[in-house]
Amino acid sequence: PAPGKPTPGKPTPDQPETVQPGKPLPRIAADPGLPTVARTPSKLTGSSVRMTGLRFDGVTDLHTVQGDLKVLKFSMREAVTTDFLLQADGPAGRNQRYATNQLTVRGDVAFYATRFVGRLLGIKITLTPDLPLPDGLPITSPIPITFTDPAIDLAYVTSDTLTARPALALTLG
Repeated sequence: PAPGKPTPGKPTPDQPETVQPGKPLPRIAADPGLPTVARTPSKLTGSSVRMTGLRFDGVTDLHTVQGDLKVLKFSMREAVTTDFLLQADGPAGRNQRYATNQLTVRGDVAFYATRFVGRLLGIKITLTPDLPLPDGLPITSPIPITFTDPAIDLAYVTSDTLTARPALALTLG
């Protein structure tokens, strides 16, 4: 195909394949604008995460210095995490901890995760790139969805804004 034209039969980031409950999420093309990410995802936890405009996009790859990392991509307008804690590998083998009472990411939000675990209406949901999408879980939700006890292995996140209340604290361990 001509430069800039999609390859026939291959999904593009803005035209994912159809997603069907009970089936694995479709493969979607990697976004060429994303940077190289860490091989080991960070661990995001909290009491709850409320996602507005949630859409499960599909499975893609992120580049690391050691090869590609297979991830789920899901997008939304906003995500608000209460009792936010993000733990990541830091410099010289030290652990980084980012914590705040409430963290909001807003505007063109995309999460890239190797694993997503949370409770939806008390039912434990586990999503990975290799598992089928659970029946009853909406592909796209017109209303906000709240997951309690989220545990997300987060490889990368993008958003227009990030707001921490009261403040984002960083500690190195």
